[in-house]
Amino acid sequence: MVRMLYCIAALVAAVGFVASVGCHITGWLQVEPIGGKRVFVLHIGILVLWFPLVMMANRTMPKPGRGNVEHLMAELPKWARNAVSVLFVYALLNFAYFIYCTNQYPKHKVPFSVELRGFSGHWMVFYSAAWTGFVGLSRLARKREATAVDGWR
Repeated sequence: MVRMLYCIAALVAAVGFVASVGCHITGWLQVEPIGGKRVFVLHIGILVLWFPLVMMANRTMPKPGRGNVEHLMAELPKWARNAVSVLFVYALLNFAYFIYCTNQYPKHKVPFSVELRGFSGHWMVFYSAAWTGFVGLSRLARKREATAVDGWR
């Protein structure tokens, strides 16, 4: 049952990731996304996913301390871990470019496409990390279920 909840949360995060990539692309193309400024609701989705992810990651940590995500990332293929890392670096570069671009405009006159490009870069990172985190939790839960079943034999 818990594993199914992790899978549902991973699916929601995957949808958020795809939506954020779509927003990011429309920001670069200077095209208004479907929904216009309502796409900023993607901020809320991050919070809805991250609170449970952090709580569950802390509960499944093998030992107390820092690094509550490493044990989840260890459950993923190396390419997935690398993809999240590359996306993180891209988001940092995108944010630096966003700051540069916003300084080219007067206060409260930044074009929507520039704002969208800046925010959607962060959304992509957070949604991809939530997606991989919940997939990691699901895989960890499957291992624990298999171990519990084997323990009864």
